[in-house]
Amino acid sequence: MTFDMQVSVVIPVYNAAAFVREAAESALAQPETAEVVLVEDGSPDDSLAVCESLAAEYERVHLFRHPNGANRGAGATRNLGILSSRFEYVAFLDADDFYLPERFATPRAILEADATLDGVYEAVGTYVEDPTGRERWEAQGKPVDYLTTIIKPVAPEDLFEDLCHRRNGYFHLDGLVVKRAALERTGLFDEHLRLHQDTAMMYKLAGVARLAAGRLEQPVAMRRVHAHNRITAPRPPAEVYEMRMLLYDTIWRWAKRNLPPEKARLLLEYYLRTAMGAATDENPLLWKAQVRWLLAKRLFHNPALGRDPFYWACFLPGLGRRLKL
Repeated sequence: MTFDMQVSVVIPVYNAAAFVREAAESALAQPETAEVVLVEDGSPDDSLAVCESLAAEYERVHLFRHPNGANRGAGATRNLGILSSRFEYVAFLDADDFYLPERFATPRAILEADATLDGVYEAVGTYVEDPTGRERWEAQGKPVDYLTTIIKPVAPEDLFEDLCHRRNGYFHLDGLVVKRAALERTGLFDEHLRLHQDTAMMYKLAGVARLAAGRLEQPVAMRRVHAHNRITAPRPPAEVYEMRMLLYDTIWRWAKRNLPPEKARLLLEYYLRTAMGAATDENPLLWKAQVRWLLAKRLFHNPALGRDPFYWACFLPGLGRRLKL
């Protein structure tokens, strides 16, 4: 029997009037795309008009909005797309990005060969749109031909630990296709996160789903780098830090509820090491004052940290050495 892979491609749309047509049509060009779910998030530009035109032009394009045309953010917008989609497999595409030909060819073969798998992740490339986008991208230390990818295949049961140790990179939502059942186990995107909802979902899926590697050395989609990317927009270092810590607060709380204790501990260790490293990398002399203050803030925001010895090993390094943590 032929493996019938039908994919719902969810595209959240905000201020992407110049790009969303290319995104939607790149998804429609894939034989496995059963529908394109556009969710327009109260854009101040002409995104809604472009989306309405696409929905009128293509039978497989379906347009949704939040009640009263509200702006709810990327997390809520992807969630509405998931809840509005209809097919077994779900893929994501940002409205300013685009798929390359045969986007789902390798995942289709992998998922047909192993019914125990929940999804496949693949590499995503970089497409530079304008000089400002390039300048901001390079300021983050990334080349214009940067490939967002897991560097080498990781066994599905080892992927969560691999991500916690940052051994082999990470994947991007544009390069992921996953069964709807896996998203039901993780829960929806975290709507309180202004940024990094995609990273939180990456950890959640790695924790509860069986994800396999597809093409890791060549892109299946292109991330567009331009002047209006939210993730590369200039922000004060303190704001960047707090957003990152909110991310790890969120996924650790989720891990405590949904994962075995050993996996939750792995995430906690990565969370606290990130909390310390982000400060000390900028100025090692701030260790005694600022790092302890930052860790104290983490405890204030999340009192459950105080019940774990590893927290106190980070806060009082001498104690950690005595306890051999």
